Amino acid sequence: MKIKDITILFFTAALALSSCSKDPIVPVSETNRIDTGQPVFSAVSQNSVAVNSVVSTSQSDQIQDKGVCWGTANNPTITGLRQSGGQGSGAFSSTLNGLLPGTTYYLRTYVQTVNEILYSSNQSFRTLDYQLASVQTTSVSSITQTDAVGNANVSASGGGTVSQRGLCWSTSQLPTIANSRASSGSGIGSFAVSITGLIPGTTYYLRAYATNQAGTSYGNQIIFTTQPIRLATVSAVSASNITRNSASLTASVSADGGGTITSRGIVYSSSTSAPVINSSSMVNNGAGIGAAGGAVSGLTSLVTYYVRAYAVNAAGVSYGSVTTFRTL
Repeated sequence: MKIKDITILFFTAALALSSCSKDPIVPVSETNRIDTGQPVFSAVSQNSVAVNSVVSTSQSDQIQDKGVCWGTANNPTITGLRQSGGQGSGAFSSTLNGLLPGTTYYLRTYVQTVNEILYSSNQSFRTLDYQLASVQTTSVSSITQTDAVGNANVSASGGGTVSQRGLCWSTSQLPTIANSRASSGSGIGSFAVSITGLIPGTTYYLRAYATNQAGTSYGNQIIFTTQPIRLATVSAVSASNITRNSASLTASVSADGGGTITSRGIVYSSSTSAPVINSSSMVNNGAGIGAAGGAVSGLTSLVTYYVRAYAVNAAGVSYGSVTTFRTL
C-alpha cells in the first residue's frame, strides 16, 4: 500500500471515532439555575403594600431563605429592610407595613443559598398620599337663646391620624376653625359638642371639621337660629296691711325669658287702670329675678288703686295682671 493511501485511511478512521462521542455536557450553572422571579405589588396604601413573588429552581433544598428587601434607595439589599418568605422555592407573599405616605420605595426579591445571595431586578412603587378626612355635620339640637348642641361624625381618616375634630360656627356662611369653634377629641366616629355664648334670635352657620396630616377638612353646613329673648314672667300683686295711707304690695319675677332682667318692681296708680313704668308711682327692686314690691305710703284715704308688677329685659317690659285695693 502506498504511503498516500495509508494517510487517507488514518484520517477517515479518526473522523469516524469523533462522530461517536457522548452528548454535550450541560454546564452545572444552567442545570441548577435559580429564577428569583419579579415582585408584584397590590393593595398599595399610605402605609403598606402587599407583595407576591415566585422563586423557581430544580434544587429547592439549596435555598436557605427567600423574601423581599426594600428601601428608599435603588437596589436595596438584605442588609437593610427585609421580610423573609421562608426556605425553599415556590410562591410567597409579604405585607410591608410602616411605610411613609407619598414616598417612592424600591424593592427586590432575594434568594440566599449556601454560596451566594441572588436578587431580582429593581422594582419601584409609590405609597398613597394622605387624604383629607371625611366628616359630616349631622344635626343641631337643644337650641336655646344662647346655647345649642351640635352633632357630627368623622367617617374616614384619609389614611392619616385625625388629631383634632370638632365644630366651628359663625354668623357668616362657611365658617372655618378661624371662627368660633369647640373641639371634641380625636379619631374617627360620632361626637357631640356644646355650642355656647350665642346671641339670642340670631342665625348661625355650623360645620364640623377634622384635622389630619393632609390638613383640615369640613363637613356640610347646617343653619340654625337661636331662640329669641322672651318677656319675663311676672306674677300678680298681692295687697295686705292696707290702712288709710299705706299698704304692703308683694309680687315676684320668676323667669327672665332668656335675657337679663335689668329692672323689676311694681307700679300703681289711682287714675289709670293699667299703670306703666315711668308714668305711675313705682317701687324698684333692682335687677334679676326675685321678689318685687314692698310697703308703700302716702296714699289717699278711701281711694281705689290699680297695681301690677313689672320686669324689664331685652325683649321689653313685662307686666303682671292688674290687682286693685282700696285704702281705708
